[in-house]
Parts: sequence; C-alpha cells; structure tokens
Amino acid sequence: MSPESSPALGNLKTLPRIHLKATFYRMVRAEDADAILSTGPSFAYGGRYNKADEFGALYLSEAPAICEQEKLRQVANRPELLPAQVLGAIEVDIRDVLDLTDAANQRALGISFAQLTDPLDLTLPQAVAEAARALGINALLVPSAVAAGKNLVVFEDRLTQPSCKVRTVKTQKWQA
Repeated sequence: MSPESSPALGNLKTLPRIHLKATFYRMVRAEDADAILSTGPSFAYGGRYNKADEFGALYLSEAPAICEQEKLRQVANRPELLPAQVLGAIEVDIRDVLDLTDAANQRALGISFAQLTDPLDLTLPQAVAEAARALGINALLVPSAVAAGKNLVVFEDRLTQPSCKVRTVKTQKWQA
C-alpha cells in the first residue's frame, strides 16, 4: 500500500518529523551479541513494520523491560524456552523520525493505537512503514504491542546515512 493508494497515508508527507537522541535497548541471543545491530532476522522473517524479503528493520525498545516482554511473547511467555540472551544499550541520534505514538499523527493518518498493536493483523503497520520509508523517513517511533512503552523501528537502508547514527554502548547477559 503506497501513500497514493490510501488518502490517509498520503498525509505522511505533511506530518512533522522529529530528531531523536536517546538510549534504546535490544535483546538478542548471546551467540549473536557481536551482531546486535543486525537486521538479518527481520529481513528474513519480517516483523510488525516490515515484510519478509522486502527490507530489514532494526527493532529497539525504550526500556529493558519492553525488550524482555517482546522476547517472551515469541516463546509464549515461557522464559525457559529462550536461549541465553544479551541485552544491549543502543545510543541513537536519528533525524527524520516519524512519531506514531503521537495521537495527532495517528488521527492525521486515520489509524489507531489498536490497529498499530493488533496481535494478528500486521497489514496496516507494514503499509505505514513501507510508505514512510518511500518518503525518506529514517525510523518510526511506535507503541509496543506487548507492553506499555515505545519501540523504535529503524529502516535498514538508513543505518549508513549521516542522519541516522546508531551504536552499541554496552551489552550484558540477560537473566530471566
């Protein structure tokens, strides 16, 4: 779905973009700690804001507890099913971020929190991300679908742009 095919998504062009400078977090398998910023799994399998085999996205959370909930959801809230994990603190300095947690932006797009966090239907979040990426937006600040708080979705092809700085500042073992 492109901005042109949905009048509300066409409003993406007019929405304010923010400059986000903060620390976010990511959990990965301990064996993948050296590649904590890799978008390979999201490219291969897709995610809420990206379709498999179309483009990768780096998914980050504003708090370690959100990372934990996002990971536990993947294993039906059974921590014993998770392999050893590493939690990374990721410093971001990104321009041209679209804040989809902002109610005014949601209204302008004709979307709702419930649609962005629907546990089964990813059609709308993926369409919004596809349209935003096509407009040159670097990242989306979005509501977490599993916990109170926000996630940051950085488009893979923007990670090498000067307006999109992302770096790992610390990693540590995660304990369930």
